[in-house]
Amino acid sequence: MKFKKLSAVLIAVMILSLLSGCGNKNKGAIDEMKDSYIKYVTLGQYKGVEYTPQVTEVNEEYLQYDIQNLLSQNTTQNKIYDGIATMGDTVNIDFVGYIDGEPFSGGDSGGQGYDLKLGSRSFIDDFEDQIAGHSPGDAFDVDVTFPDDYGSEDLAGKDAKFETTLNYIVEEIEPEYNDELVASCTDYKTTEEFEQATLENYKKNAEESDLSANKSAVFNKVIEDSQVSEYPESEVNDRIQSVMDSVQSEAEANGVDVSTYLSNYGYELDTFKDSIKESVETYIREKMIVVAIASEEKITVTEEEMEAKVQELLEQTGLTDKEALSAQYGFQEDDYYYEVLYSKVVDFVYENAVAVEATETDADEAGDSSEGLVDDYGTTEE
Repeated sequence: MKFKKLSAVLIAVMILSLLSGCGNKNKGAIDEMKDSYIKYVTLGQYKGVEYTPQVTEVNEEYLQYDIQNLLSQNTTQNKIYDGIATMGDTVNIDFVGYIDGEPFSGGDSGGQGYDLKLGSRSFIDDFEDQIAGHSPGDAFDVDVTFPDDYGSEDLAGKDAKFETTLNYIVEEIEPEYNDELVASCTDYKTTEEFEQATLENYKKNAEESDLSANKSAVFNKVIEDSQVSEYPESEVNDRIQSVMDSVQSEAEANGVDVSTYLSNYGYELDTFKDSIKESVETYIREKMIVVAIASEEKITVTEEEMEAKVQELLEQTGLTDKEALSAQYGFQEDDYYYEVLYSKVVDFVYENAVAVEATETDADEAGDSSEGLVDDYGTTEE
């Protein structure tokens, strides 16, 4: 059974696209949210929250990647038809692989030629070692054994023979890094201009990343310090059902039942439902706390701000109108409101936070912990 590519089904995409407002549209969004949420929320500290700022230091080492990338993109190749291939050389070869005298799928270059850097260990066993010492034009056999844990069960542990031809040795000619190269390949005239603009871009990206990380750090503390005694049961159930309805539609489109469809992606039905419930409750908990802070601080959203958010989402998705957003992502009026409200509350909390210097304990813990990912979309992640 061949399945379509999973679209908006599994958790990462589905939760973001299907956690759409299911409220009463006869009342204002904020009134509906207040009535549903605030009585269940006990806010912790959300003003004066202490945090240690993340500050990324950008130096000239950042340039080396871009300079090397510029050189690599403009490196040319010569085909050398004499000499002897040695380890470290890049060679162009053709090959046909056989197991027990029979060719096998995926073991043939198809006469198209294949560039291989000797010593890269990108081929199995000692394949590359057996090419070294040969000259362009040589035809020879390469004998190897596939590893026991090779990805294909049909090949794992098998002995193979590759009829191989060394077509030529590849000589790579890297250009000199100078003003002429920069002027011919970039929007800048000199290496100095290129490096200055590149560093400025890195600094801008670092500042944006640091700001996002710092906001997340502060807001996560607020979320952790607040309490939610109960979730609106109807909203939780409605949202879980929305996800399951989408799964059902996907399964029907593939001609299978829901359990079979989910198992194709490594999920059991009950486990999937539990994951959906957990994700829904995490999202709603955060939303309840955001609305409670907004109510406490009288943070509101204007029609103009909502419309600007709509235009932003249309540009991000490439869609043309709100109807298309609603059809494809489940957005409703409440969602545009909350998207803006969320950003304003996070900004308020961050602007009222207190930056403190890292202690030795903080530094030690940072050194022992795994490096995390910064969420660029404003939502907290477990």
